[in-house]
Amino acid sequence: MKKIQSFIKEPVESILDVGCNVGAWLADCKRLYPDANLVGVEINKKAIEVAKSRLPEVKFYETGAEKLPFDNNSFQYVTCIEVLEHLPSELRPVAFREIHRVLRPGGTFILTVPHAGCFAWLDSNNIRFRIPLLYKSIIRQGNRDDNYKTIGREVEWHYHFKSKEIEQLAGEGWDKLSVSYGGLFIYPIMDWLSWPFYRLGLADNPIRKLFERLAGWDYRIDFGKCSYGIMAVFRKK
Repeated sequence: MKKIQSFIKEPVESILDVGCNVGAWLADCKRLYPDANLVGVEINKKAIEVAKSRLPEVKFYETGAEKLPFDNNSFQYVTCIEVLEHLPSELRPVAFREIHRVLRPGGTFILTVPHAGCFAWLDSNNIRFRIPLLYKSIIRQGNRDDNYKTIGREVEWHYHFKSKEIEQLAGEGWDKLSVSYGGLFIYPIMDWLSWPFYRLGLADNPIRKLFERLAGWDYRIDFGKCSYGIMAVFRKK
């Protein structure tokens, strides 16, 4: 998360994390910016329950990026970490507009998504689509499936973006501050190794945390257009 932190400048008044999952990034924010108003949104009900239990002082809302329950100009910072790729293509520009709406003028939006690099094929999230029969026979269904059905959506192909696609989705109303790349193959491999821990509800296991640190180290290295991940930073005009 150090790349993200470099774009968050003190004093920090408010941060909205869109697609916060179990609140790992917001936990870091609580430690780094203890006086900031921290808010998370997530469509996964089970993840929200975990997030609330670990961060009772943070406000969480069960909703998607395309329908944010906040007033215009509410937040100084919005982060969206590895989330946009989960949305159907028609909802991605909607999510951008919603994030733009809730950001205050001059506020910063920090986005990370998978990049269409050399090792995009290693994405563990797409195994269900690449070899569906094997996936169904071994996994049966993922932890997110029931929740997606409840809200009337299907689990999407984990899309890998090019930088131009992100800029086109953003549309008008932004100043682009930065586009950078990171990670190669260690990052997706750590995701593969972390999967059993998430499956068993052991997200805070020390071994999985080690995988997370290794992935973070890999992500801090810019491998250019071969990179596995991409980070874009925008400022609202």
